[in-house]
Amino acid sequence: MLYFLKLALSTHRPFTYFVFSKICPETDVFISWIDSTSQHNDFIIKEESASSKIHLELSLQKSTGKLLFAESKADFVEFLFGFLSLPLGTVIGTLTKGAFTSRCMDNILRSISHMSVGKYLKSQDIKDMLLTPHFGQKYISKNQIFPLNGVPLRSDEIENNDIKIDGGFLKQSGMFLVTDDLTITPSSLASSIDLLKKLEVAPEDIERCEVSISLKEGLSMLKESLRSSSILTKSLEHQVKK
Repeated sequence: MLYFLKLALSTHRPFTYFVFSKICPETDVFISWIDSTSQHNDFIIKEESASSKIHLELSLQKSTGKLLFAESKADFVEFLFGFLSLPLGTVIGTLTKGAFTSRCMDNILRSISHMSVGKYLKSQDIKDMLLTPHFGQKYISKNQIFPLNGVPLRSDEIENNDIKIDGGFLKQSGMFLVTDDLTITPSSLASSIDLLKKLEVAPEDIERCEVSISLKEGLSMLKESLRSSSILTKSLEHQVKK
């Protein structure tokens, strides 16, 4: 079932690839989010103007132009950690407005929205919960750039089980290294040297550039994190090529 979920998130035809497991999904079955509906593009334009931005420094290989890693403050790491706190229904319905990276998941959302309460679904509350899942405010970092507010919890729950301390997941601020596949480690001179050795890149073959992440890039990272191992490259290449 986990394999079927993976196929449903990344392909047009999950049943075909699930039943005929020897057939590998081809690249053309993956759906582009860039060419999504005009409604979703309008949503991004509207919300992006009000969203905050996160800045980070990218390290590129001069000889190949390959993005190697990013160096960032805690705000970017907080933003990435927040991916794990988002219900799948929130990503599909609220953030992408039914223009998710997978047509299959969009179809499930659309099917629920068309089903009548009483005849098929038990109640309107259940329908609303499936279409727009609630999640607590305490699970939202102050550094997230998505237009999400969460649902307040009772005061006794917040006092006794407050995961969100001062609006963040991290205990203290600092600098971090984030690789293209979103491996995150504390930044130091030694860790940078070790990473370059692992990538087999000489220090003199490195160039740096600064980029900013707003709602558009954030949504792209969330999408690519579900199906790719080159998240930074695919989400930020339009800024790197400027």
